[in-house]
Amino acid sequence: MIQNILNRLQLVGGAEVREGFYAQGIAKEQKFIFLQPYTELFSAKNGIDKYRDDLTLQVIAGINVTKTTSPTTDLINLVRDIRSAFFKDERNLEKPSWLPMCISFKEAEPCKYIMPESHEKHALAVITLTLVHTVQFGERL
Repeated sequence: MIQNILNRLQLVGGAEVREGFYAQGIAKEQKFIFLQPYTELFSAKNGIDKYRDDLTLQVIAGINVTKTTSPTTDLINLVRDIRSAFFKDERNLEKPSWLPMCISFKEAEPCKYIMPESHEKHALAVITLTLVHTVQFGERL
């Protein structure tokens, strides 16, 4: 499932996509996208056989503001490109065809934009996604 999401994010042109936590020191490209777990929200309703797993992930998208003359436009367009990669040509936005194992896939809250401090060079957008699916007991990603 994580790999399916990463594959969709790879459709965003010109952005380097990584699984892992955003760190300013490793994001050197003009545009970048990180996929990381959102640790504040996690719950799993365990059962004997299959159980419901509520997974929350964050897509951290960013641009290097020192390499552009239009940082606001570039960041907003990057978020739009991510949403297009996820939802373009999908009939049911909450259950995309490329994630067949999911019961629900949606943005949990509005996208947050984080502008850089004076000593930083990255402007960020944070998209929080919730995924609900069933997992066989003992199954791993």
